[in-house]
Amino acid sequence: MTGISNLAQAIDQIARLKTQQNTLDGFSTQISTGKKTQKFAGLGSDILRSQRARADFKELDQYTTNIKNADRRIELMTGSLQQIKSQVNSLLAGITSAPQGGDYPDFETTKELASDVYDYVIDLMNTKDGDRYLFAGSDSSIKPIDDGGLFNTFLGTYRLDDADLTTPLEQAGFIGDWGSGLITTEEFIDAYHNTNEKILGYSDSLVSGTTGQVRVRVDENSDFDYTLLANDPGMKELVIALGVIKNLPPPEYAPGALNTPTPPATALDTPPFPPAEKQDNFYAVINDLGSMIAKAVDKLDRQEYRLSLTQAQTQNIQEQYRYQQNALKTVIADAEDADLTETVAKIQQVQIGLEASFSVTALISDLTLVNFLR
Repeated sequence: MTGISNLAQAIDQIARLKTQQNTLDGFSTQISTGKKTQKFAGLGSDILRSQRARADFKELDQYTTNIKNADRRIELMTGSLQQIKSQVNSLLAGITSAPQGGDYPDFETTKELASDVYDYVIDLMNTKDGDRYLFAGSDSSIKPIDDGGLFNTFLGTYRLDDADLTTPLEQAGFIGDWGSGLITTEEFIDAYHNTNEKILGYSDSLVSGTTGQVRVRVDENSDFDYTLLANDPGMKELVIALGVIKNLPPPEYAPGALNTPTPPATALDTPPFPPAEKQDNFYAVINDLGSMIAKAVDKLDRQEYRLSLTQAQTQNIQEQYRYQQNALKTVIADAEDADLTETVAKIQQVQIGLEASFSVTALISDLTLVNFLR
């Protein structure tokens, strides 16, 4: 008996079922991801619009990251400047009030404070953001200042025997020469004002000037400079002034040059002691150091203001980028995001069609001559 095959019809029906199932899976994926497709090719005419918007968003995101990094570093830098100024202003108040009063009741305490502030200022000049030294310029991996003791050696010391004021127990460096009268007070002041940066402990890249600027790129054609080096005049003058104060001999050792440098044998020989001229020399140095610190603080004020202006400008740009990125997000969403309400309706339609197809397939698979004649 010859039969009629329904294989072709079954194959066609299976293909239809697969297509409907794939369509249903695609809609289900849209529901779970919120996206029309998982590939750019599936966007059709929206592909170019999506790719351009994503490229613009990525570029703005990179500039925003640049600004955020610079903003954080400027915050650290201005914070360091504020702490430096706070510490040295406290010391400045102490060293300027005593000369006005005509005495120095506790100069050792002043020296100890200057030593502590000196160490603290050096640490702040070496402030880091991660692995970057913020006051080192573009050579940010190199420590900008490292006190190796050269400045102390350069300054030296001057210490007398309280029982014999004619022979110093210790005499070295410029302080020793000044205390013994080998150089004048003016020469001593000139010497520490013109201290070589290598002696102060600054890095080779700072001393040579080979380190570059630190700039933040905010768009394709613009960047902003937020460089502040540890050997900036304000910074360097503080290092010098604090270093001199912590190494100065006390007033009772009568430092400073005399026109006729013949000290008395003991403190009781020629009252008043120290001689008035030597006191004047000592206070001339103290006043110069106080003026040096005050001017340095003014310079740091100007640097802090400059950094704050740069920070404000970049923050304004960052805010503009935030609005632009929100607009680009809208463009991307329009091109890529699925309309969930519409997708749910389509799923329901496909499900109804799929159920109908399954019913037809079941009927075809169960079709026989006996069933047909029933």
